Amino acid sequence: MENLTSLHWELSVLSKSVHYKNLSGAADHVGLSQPQLSRIVSKLEEALGVALLDRSARRKSGWTPIAFKVAETYARANRKLSLTLTQLTAEDQISHLSIGALEGLVPLANQFCEKLFEIPSVHHVELNVYDLSELEERFERDEIDMVFTSREPGKQKFKHVKLFGYQLVQRLGPAEGLKVYSAFDYAVATHQSGPGRKSQAKESKGKANHRVLLSNSLSVRKHWIEEHGGTGFVPSEVRRKKTSDEDVPVILIASELFNPVLWQKIEQFRL
Repeated sequence: MENLTSLHWELSVLSKSVHYKNLSGAADHVGLSQPQLSRIVSKLEEALGVALLDRSARRKSGWTPIAFKVAETYARANRKLSLTLTQLTAEDQISHLSIGALEGLVPLANQFCEKLFEIPSVHHVELNVYDLSELEERFERDEIDMVFTSREPGKQKFKHVKLFGYQLVQRLGPAEGLKVYSAFDYAVATHQSGPGRKSQAKESKGKANHRVLLSNSLSVRKHWIEEHGGTGFVPSEVRRKKTSDEDVPVILIASELFNPVLWQKIEQFRL
Protein backbone atom coordinates (compact mmCIF):
# COMPACT_ATOMS: atom_id res chain seq x y z
CA MET A 1 0.00 0.00 0.00
CA GLU A 2 1.27 3.49 -0.90
CA ASN A 3 2.49 5.66 1.99
CA LEU A 4 -0.68 7.42 3.14
CA THR A 5 1.19 10.60 4.04
CA SER A 6 1.70 11.16 0.31
CA LEU A 7 -2.09 11.01 -0.22
CA HIS A 8 -2.97 13.85 2.14
CA TRP A 9 -4.36 16.12 -0.58
CA GLU A 10 -6.28 13.33 -2.33
CA LEU A 11 -7.85 12.24 0.97
CA SER A 12 -8.81 15.84 1.77
CA VAL A 13 -10.57 16.05 -1.61
CA LEU A 14 -12.44 12.82 -0.91
CA SER A 15 -13.52 14.03 2.55
CA LYS A 16 -15.18 17.04 0.90
CA SER A 17 -16.57 15.14 -2.08
CA VAL A 18 -18.59 12.52 -0.19
CA HIS A 19 -20.92 15.27 1.03
CA TYR A 20 -22.35 15.28 -2.51
CA LYS A 21 -24.03 12.23 -3.93
CA ASN A 22 -21.93 11.74 -7.07
CA LEU A 23 -18.80 12.90 -8.92
CA SER A 24 -20.47 15.61 -10.97
CA GLY A 25 -22.15 17.10 -7.90
CA ALA A 26 -18.88 17.05 -5.96
CA ALA A 27 -16.87 18.57 -8.80
CA ASP A 28 -19.11 21.64 -8.78
CA HIS A 29 -18.20 22.33 -5.15
CA VAL A 30 -14.56 21.29 -4.59
CA GLY A 31 -13.00 23.42 -7.32
CA LEU A 32 -12.00 20.56 -9.64
CA SER A 33 -13.29 19.32 -12.97
CA GLN A 34 -15.06 15.95 -13.08
CA PRO A 35 -12.14 14.27 -14.95
CA GLN A 36 -9.66 15.59 -12.34
CA LEU A 37 -11.81 14.33 -9.49
CA SER A 38 -12.24 10.96 -11.21
CA ARG A 39 -8.44 10.57 -11.47
CA ILE A 40 -8.03 11.39 -7.78
CA VAL A 41 -10.62 8.79 -6.78
CA SER A 42 -8.98 6.17 -9.02
CA LYS A 43 -5.59 6.91 -7.46
CA LEU A 44 -7.02 6.44 -3.97
CA GLU A 45 -8.76 3.22 -4.96
CA GLU A 46 -5.51 1.81 -6.33
CA ALA A 47 -3.50 2.93 -3.28
CA LEU A 48 -6.02 1.69 -0.69
CA GLY A 49 -7.18 -1.41 -2.55
CA VAL A 50 -10.87 -0.57 -2.11
CA ALA A 51 -13.76 0.62 -4.31
CA LEU A 52 -14.83 4.16 -3.46
CA LEU A 53 -17.33 4.58 -6.30
CA ASP A 54 -20.21 2.24 -7.15
CA ARG A 55 -19.84 2.14 -10.93
CA SER A 56 -22.58 -0.44 -11.42
CA ALA A 57 -25.25 2.26 -11.34
CA ARG A 58 -26.86 2.89 -14.71
CA ARG A 59 -26.65 6.64 -14.41
CA LYS A 60 -24.24 8.63 -12.22
CA SER A 61 -21.94 6.60 -9.98
CA GLY A 62 -22.49 7.00 -6.24
CA TRP A 63 -20.16 6.56 -3.28
CA THR A 64 -19.68 3.15 -1.64
CA PRO A 65 -20.05 2.69 2.14
CA ILE A 66 -16.25 2.31 2.47
CA ALA A 67 -15.81 5.74 0.82
CA PHE A 68 -17.71 7.37 3.68
CA LYS A 69 -15.68 5.45 6.26
CA VAL A 70 -12.36 6.43 4.66
CA ALA A 71 -13.45 10.07 4.41
CA GLU A 72 -14.61 10.21 8.04
CA THR A 73 -11.44 8.52 9.30
CA TYR A 74 -9.31 11.08 7.48
CA ALA A 75 -11.49 14.02 8.59
CA ARG A 76 -11.35 12.89 12.23
CA ALA A 77 -7.56 12.56 12.13
CA ASN A 78 -7.22 15.91 10.38
CA ARG A 79 -9.40 17.66 12.97
CA LYS A 80 -7.21 16.26 15.73
CA LEU A 81 -4.07 17.45 13.94
CA SER A 82 -5.56 20.93 13.35
CA LEU A 83 -6.55 21.23 17.00
CA THR A 84 -3.06 20.21 18.12
CA LEU A 85 -1.42 22.70 15.76
CA THR A 86 -3.81 25.45 16.85
CA GLN A 87 -2.94 24.86 20.48
CA LEU A 88 0.78 24.88 19.71
CA THR A 89 0.67 28.07 17.63
CA ALA A 90 -1.54 29.83 20.16
CA GLU A 91 1.07 29.14 22.84
CA ASP A 92 4.06 30.02 20.65
CA GLN A 93 3.26 33.28 18.85
CA ILE A 94 4.34 33.52 15.21
CA SER A 95 7.36 35.80 14.73
CA HIS A 96 7.86 35.43 10.96
CA LEU A 97 5.11 36.17 8.41
CA SER A 98 5.12 35.86 4.63
CA ILE A 99 2.68 38.10 2.72
CA GLY A 100 1.87 38.30 -0.98
CA ALA A 101 0.07 41.19 -2.66
CA LEU A 102 -1.10 42.42 -6.02
CA GLU A 103 1.02 45.40 -7.07
CA GLY A 104 -1.99 47.71 -7.04
CA LEU A 105 -2.45 46.90 -3.35
CA VAL A 106 1.12 47.67 -2.23
CA PRO A 107 0.23 50.94 -0.40
CA LEU A 108 -2.40 49.09 1.64
CA ALA A 109 -0.05 46.14 2.24
CA ASN A 110 2.67 48.51 3.48
CA GLN A 111 0.27 50.09 5.97
CA PHE A 112 -0.74 46.62 7.10
CA CYS A 113 2.89 45.55 7.66
CA GLU A 114 3.50 48.68 9.72
CA LYS A 115 0.59 47.68 11.96
CA LEU A 116 1.93 44.14 12.24
CA PHE A 117 5.18 45.42 13.74
CA GLU A 118 3.15 46.90 16.61
CA ILE A 119 2.50 43.31 17.73
CA PRO A 120 5.40 42.37 20.05
CA SER A 121 5.75 38.80 18.78
CA VAL A 122 6.15 39.82 15.11
CA HIS A 123 9.83 40.39 14.25
CA HIS A 124 10.17 39.49 10.57
CA VAL A 125 7.71 40.28 7.76
CA GLU A 126 8.32 39.32 4.13
CA LEU A 127 6.19 41.20 1.59
CA ASN A 128 6.37 40.24 -2.10
CA VAL A 129 4.38 41.30 -5.17
CA TYR A 130 2.90 38.86 -7.69
CA ASP A 131 0.33 38.91 -10.46
CA LEU A 132 -3.01 37.32 -9.61
CA SER A 133 -2.26 33.90 -11.07
CA GLU A 134 1.08 33.46 -9.29
CA LEU A 135 -0.32 34.90 -6.06
CA GLU A 136 -3.09 32.29 -5.99
CA GLU A 137 -0.75 29.43 -6.94
CA ARG A 138 1.75 30.28 -4.19
CA PHE A 139 -1.01 30.65 -1.61
CA GLU A 140 -2.61 27.33 -2.55
CA ARG A 141 0.84 25.67 -2.20
CA ASP A 142 1.13 27.17 1.33
CA GLU A 143 4.18 29.24 0.36
CA ILE A 144 2.53 32.43 1.69
CA ASP A 145 0.79 32.98 5.04
CA MET A 146 -1.48 35.81 3.86
CA VAL A 147 -2.47 37.47 0.57
CA PHE A 148 -3.92 40.85 -0.41
CA THR A 149 -6.09 40.12 -3.43
CA SER A 150 -9.34 40.84 -5.25
CA ARG A 151 -10.88 37.37 -5.08
CA GLU A 152 -10.74 34.13 -3.12
CA PRO A 153 -8.66 31.46 -4.91
CA GLY A 154 -10.72 28.62 -6.42
CA LYS A 155 -14.15 27.76 -5.06
CA GLN A 156 -13.05 27.14 -1.49
CA LYS A 157 -14.43 29.40 1.24
CA PHE A 158 -11.74 30.51 3.67
CA LYS A 159 -12.42 31.17 7.34
CA HIS A 160 -9.75 33.90 7.72
CA VAL A 161 -10.94 36.67 5.38
CA LYS A 162 -10.96 40.42 6.07
CA LEU A 163 -12.52 42.98 3.71
CA PHE A 164 -10.58 46.27 3.54
CA GLY A 165 -12.59 48.05 0.85
CA TYR A 166 -13.04 48.19 -2.91
CA GLN A 167 -11.04 49.05 -6.00
CA LEU A 168 -11.94 49.95 -9.56
CA VAL A 169 -9.94 48.46 -12.42
CA GLN A 170 -9.99 51.42 -14.80
CA ARG A 171 -8.77 51.96 -18.34
CA LEU A 172 -5.93 54.35 -19.21
CA GLY A 173 -5.50 55.55 -22.77
CA PRO A 174 -7.79 55.37 -25.82
CA ALA A 175 -9.78 52.28 -26.73
CA GLU A 176 -7.78 51.71 -29.90
CA GLY A 177 -4.06 51.15 -30.38
CA LEU A 178 -1.39 49.08 -28.69
CA LYS A 179 -2.65 47.06 -25.71
CA VAL A 180 -0.67 47.09 -22.46
CA TYR A 181 -1.52 44.06 -20.33
CA SER A 182 -0.38 41.89 -17.47
CA ALA A 183 -0.37 38.18 -18.27
CA PHE A 184 -3.58 37.80 -16.25
CA ASP A 185 -5.29 40.72 -18.00
CA TYR A 186 -4.26 39.34 -21.38
CA ALA A 187 -5.76 35.93 -20.56
CA VAL A 188 -9.00 37.61 -19.45
CA ALA A 189 -9.17 39.81 -22.55
CA THR A 190 -8.62 36.99 -25.01
CA HIS A 191 -10.31 34.02 -23.36
CA GLN A 192 -12.71 34.84 -20.55
CA SER A 193 -14.38 37.61 -18.57
CA GLY A 194 -13.38 38.44 -15.03
CA PRO A 195 -14.11 40.78 -12.11
CA GLY A 196 -13.70 44.42 -13.09
CA ARG A 197 -12.72 43.54 -16.66
CA LYS A 198 -16.01 42.93 -18.50
CA SER A 199 -15.51 45.78 -20.97
CA GLN A 200 -11.93 44.67 -21.52
CA ALA A 201 -13.04 41.21 -22.62
CA LYS A 202 -15.74 42.63 -24.88
CA GLU A 203 -13.45 45.07 -26.67
CA SER A 204 -10.85 42.38 -27.38
CA LYS A 205 -13.31 39.87 -28.80
CA GLY A 206 -12.37 39.08 -32.37
CA LYS A 207 -9.25 41.31 -32.30
CA ALA A 208 -6.51 38.77 -31.77
CA ASN A 209 -4.10 40.69 -34.04
CA HIS A 210 -3.67 43.71 -31.74
CA ARG A 211 -0.13 44.74 -30.89
CA VAL A 212 0.38 43.90 -27.23
CA LEU A 213 2.96 44.81 -24.58
CA LEU A 214 2.95 42.30 -21.69
CA SER A 215 4.52 43.05 -18.32
CA ASN A 216 3.91 41.70 -14.82
CA SER A 217 4.88 45.14 -13.43
CA LEU A 218 2.09 47.65 -12.89
CA SER A 219 4.59 50.55 -12.82
CA VAL A 220 6.02 49.44 -16.18
CA ARG A 221 2.54 49.33 -17.73
CA LYS A 222 1.53 52.73 -16.33
CA HIS A 223 4.81 54.35 -17.42
CA TRP A 224 4.46 52.94 -20.94
CA ILE A 225 0.93 54.29 -21.34
CA GLU A 226 1.92 57.71 -19.98
CA GLU A 227 5.09 57.99 -22.08
CA HIS A 228 4.36 56.02 -25.25
CA GLY A 229 0.57 55.76 -25.46
CA GLY A 230 -1.55 52.64 -25.78
CA THR A 231 -4.38 51.40 -23.62
CA GLY A 232 -4.39 49.24 -20.52
CA PHE A 233 -6.22 48.59 -17.28
CA VAL A 234 -4.86 49.73 -13.91
CA PRO A 235 -6.38 49.64 -10.42
CA SER A 236 -7.59 52.74 -8.60
CA GLU A 237 -6.80 53.56 -4.98
CA VAL A 238 -8.59 51.44 -2.38
CA ARG A 239 -11.77 53.02 -1.01
CA ARG A 240 -13.88 51.89 1.89
CA LYS A 241 -17.27 51.76 0.14
CA LYS A 242 -18.37 50.24 -3.16
CA THR A 243 -19.39 52.95 -5.63
CA SER A 244 -20.03 51.03 -8.87
CA ASP A 245 -20.81 47.56 -10.20
CA GLU A 246 -17.29 47.42 -11.66
CA ASP A 247 -15.65 47.70 -8.23
CA VAL A 248 -13.86 44.59 -6.97
CA PRO A 249 -13.32 43.74 -3.29
CA VAL A 250 -9.95 44.21 -1.62
CA ILE A 251 -9.48 41.35 0.81
CA LEU A 252 -6.84 39.83 3.04
CA ILE A 253 -6.89 36.03 3.26
CA ALA A 254 -4.86 33.97 5.72
CA SER A 255 -4.16 30.24 5.53
CA GLU A 256 -6.49 27.80 7.25
CA LEU A 257 -3.88 26.99 9.92
CA PHE A 258 -3.07 30.63 10.65
CA ASN A 259 -2.48 31.49 14.30
CA PRO A 260 -6.00 32.22 15.68
CA VAL A 261 -4.73 34.59 18.38
CA LEU A 262 -2.82 36.67 15.83
CA TRP A 263 -5.78 36.66 13.44
CA GLN A 264 -8.04 38.10 16.15
CA LYS A 265 -5.61 41.02 16.48
CA ILE A 266 -5.49 41.50 12.71
CA GLU A 267 -9.29 41.64 12.53
CA GLN A 268 -9.10 44.76 14.72
CA PHE A 269 -6.79 46.61 12.30
CA ARG A 270 -8.17 49.84 10.85
CA LEU A 271 -6.17 51.14 7.89
